[in-house]
Amino acid sequence: MVPYQDVARMQPRELNNVTKRRRRSSHRPPHDSVENRRSERPAPPGHVARRKLVVALLPMLSVVLLSFSFAPFGVWPLAYIALVPWGVALLDKQCPRWSLLWATVGGTLFWAANLYWLWWITLIGYAALLVYLTAYWLVAGVVVRGAVRRGLPVWLVLPVVWVALEYARAYVISGFPWFFLAHSQYAQTRLIQITDTLGQYGVSFFVAMVNGLLIDLATGRLFVADMAPRRLARRVVAGAIVCVTALGGLLGYGTWRVNQDTLSEGPVVGIVQQAFRSSLGGRSAPPDKIFHDHAEATGALLDSDSDLVLWPETMLPPGLNPEFLTADFDAMSEAELRSLTSNFVHLPEEERFQRRFYTYVLETYRDGGRIGGEGRPVIGRREYAEKVAELSRKLDAPLLAGGVTLHANPRPIDDYDLWVPRNSVLWFDRDPLAQATYSKRHLVPLSEYVPYKHSWTWLHEQLRRFVPPVMHQLDPGPEVVRFGLKSNEGQEFRLAVPICYEGTFARICRDMVIEDGRKKVDILANLSNDGWFVYSWRDGPLRGSTEQPQHMVQYVFRAVETRTPVVRAVNTGISASINPNGRIEAVLEKYGSATMVRGTLLLDGKENDEHGDPVRGPKVLVDSRVSMYSLIGDVFAQAVSAAAGVMAIWLLWKKLQLRKGLKH
Repeated sequence: MVPYQDVARMQPRELNNVTKRRRRSSHRPPHDSVENRRSERPAPPGHVARRKLVVALLPMLSVVLLSFSFAPFGVWPLAYIALVPWGVALLDKQCPRWSLLWATVGGTLFWAANLYWLWWITLIGYAALLVYLTAYWLVAGVVVRGAVRRGLPVWLVLPVVWVALEYARAYVISGFPWFFLAHSQYAQTRLIQITDTLGQYGVSFFVAMVNGLLIDLATGRLFVADMAPRRLARRVVAGAIVCVTALGGLLGYGTWRVNQDTLSEGPVVGIVQQAFRSSLGGRSAPPDKIFHDHAEATGALLDSDSDLVLWPETMLPPGLNPEFLTADFDAMSEAELRSLTSNFVHLPEEERFQRRFYTYVLETYRDGGRIGGEGRPVIGRREYAEKVAELSRKLDAPLLAGGVTLHANPRPIDDYDLWVPRNSVLWFDRDPLAQATYSKRHLVPLSEYVPYKHSWTWLHEQLRRFVPPVMHQLDPGPEVVRFGLKSNEGQEFRLAVPICYEGTFARICRDMVIEDGRKKVDILANLSNDGWFVYSWRDGPLRGSTEQPQHMVQYVFRAVETRTPVVRAVNTGISASINPNGRIEAVLEKYGSATMVRGTLLLDGKENDEHGDPVRGPKVLVDSRVSMYSLIGDVFAQAVSAAAGVMAIWLLWKKLQLRKGLKH
């Protein structure tokens, strides 16, 4: 614009030139006039086909880049450009429906390629999960494209939409918090410290924002000119400033947090890892073999001055909890005896047995003896419990191990439901009766449990048909249990134990650590069984899948979120120690492998012999800090989700207004 004072002083010829320029500009199309004029020209032969091919291939490139940014590959810089090809294809103006289709197909291929370790466990569940997870990519594509058409920059829209969908995915259908953008950055310790305030969603937001800026650069106008020298587009400048400022803030905050002097030495922890495969057909070894191998491996820790020894999830034989070991079978009804017996042997529902049969089976499994037509010997649960107590006495330390426990059901739905199994950890401290038991509260749907058992019985029964009968349905634990530990040096520590899949949920670990605004836990001890996620090729040796390192990455963020160290004991791997800043301090690794490894990891801070047993690592460090995330939870993710909801409503309203205008 020319100021009116200058217009008054202009010569007639100059005034005519200004008027002509204004007339020309008034007849120009909107800001993307060059693109609009080009789109009016007839496309040359083959142009549309080539463009469709490019649009279809670009999301495939994003699938590759995004996959390699996550563990076990861990090429973390790729995460900052991984969504750019996807976004460029999505925003194509000449083939809008085609571009949305292939942007969605890219999501399907990403999940199909990276969740391959599910198909040999449940092919139906694998297919259903692909359909469900693909829907998130479709929603992201629709909202991002709609918002950009309305003039919003991708660097702002993409992180809001992506984080909102990550947050939703952590809750819907009990939650699947896998492959968050933040997880690609797990090894960048300084960058992820913001997790203790914003949660892992803060890191995802930053990664998505950088991708959005690059998409803006690739699809929009880099420079603009308006009767003046060319200059950078405002949205590009604003996005670059915000991204650079955010990066500086993340690194500055991370440096301050990492350099804080709040860590002190914790207990000496010994970890036992074995390598037993699990499948729907059973385990690769019987319960007595699994127990014997863990007990034998624990021998390497007898002279280690350990304060605590960990065995992985479900490595104990079922029924070692005091409620079963001390049960009075004579005082039980026949229905109770039958329900309890069904946890050890298969009982056809249509057949009824005499009371003495049920009692004989239960006494045999509790006290030992022979069972079955061939007189198969059974080691009694009391004998197993005594062996664990003997190990604890030799170690002069408690032993924390996972196993299925049996409990009287406070909410039975029928006579077959009077006793229920739970996935638990048991605390043995020199006594055959476990002093404390914690049972997993967040079970895996359509695997460990079928939903709607109490609220919608008919639907529960229909869903149960899709779960193999060999998969016993577990009962969730009633409450959080925290274990008290006194070290050999007289220090007292408190532990909580997220079991396997539980530890992938930030909210569950947060509830374990914080109570009434106070930090109640010094250490998170994760016991897992990843034996389901191993494979062999052409009858070759068993190998670990990519699930195992992806599972471990989750606990890097649990440590930073709660400022609590994490120690892991995992069947088939990866057993490790993670400090409260999220740095992986030690891994049970031999000959370059951390999966399918048998041995022990001793966190005592002493010198490590190469390929020795036990493998040694730094002592566990406990942290006095109480994180903001522990106190406020996912407030950031909730605010971003609210913004995404407002954006979606606004886009819908605009669309309805446009349709109404066209009708008139």
